[in-house]
Amino acid sequence: MEQNDNSLKEGQFFSIALPVDFEITIKHSLFIASLRIASNKEEFNEILKQLAIQYPKANHYCWAYRFNTKPITEHASDAGEPPGTAGRPILGSLKKYSLLNTMAVVTRYYGGIKLGVKGLISAYGGTTFSAIENAEIIIREPMLKISFTCRYELYNTLLSLLQKYKIDPSNIQAIFAEDISGEILLPKSTANVFLNDINYISPQGKIFSYTIITP
Repeated sequence: MEQNDNSLKEGQFFSIALPVDFEITIKHSLFIASLRIASNKEEFNEILKQLAIQYPKANHYCWAYRFNTKPITEHASDAGEPPGTAGRPILGSLKKYSLLNTMAVVTRYYGGIKLGVKGLISAYGGTTFSAIENAEIIIREPMLKISFTCRYELYNTLLSLLQKYKIDPSNIQAIFAEDISGEILLPKSTANVFLNDINYISPQGKIFSYTIITP
């Protein structure tokens, strides 16, 4: 079902929960659509490289991505297929579901029978569409990373606040030494109230100090 952007709160966006692969054979050509989470070009390039290793000797690795930037960053490639027959329909499927921070790569092993322009558009767009249909689509939002240092007596309170705001405990990475230090990944919509609570418990950073760093 096509996603409705009107159901989102400010800053939220649709994305996939987990990687998905879907494959289909069309006139002896094998098409494999791989959906992955990626939020920038560096992540995209690394995943594309991994997929090329995972599916060696394929004839084409056609792709598209959409990143949650302002304005939205999106791009597509036909990767050697006739212009407009691969990248554009892959991107069209991502846009139909309003997916962001999501990339799709359709790997093709050529089977010896030409599909023609319409056949390629249908194959690349349809394979991507089927992969999305098999994906769990969730609502995400931008995250904020902070580095922190706190005294041991505050750490349990810190964990309780994570639970209060339904922040996954895996979002905190801590090193236990003379004090406790580490990083916390917070949803931007929650960050202000979370840090206000911390400041109330630990005025002027006496027990807890933090610095906002680039996510």
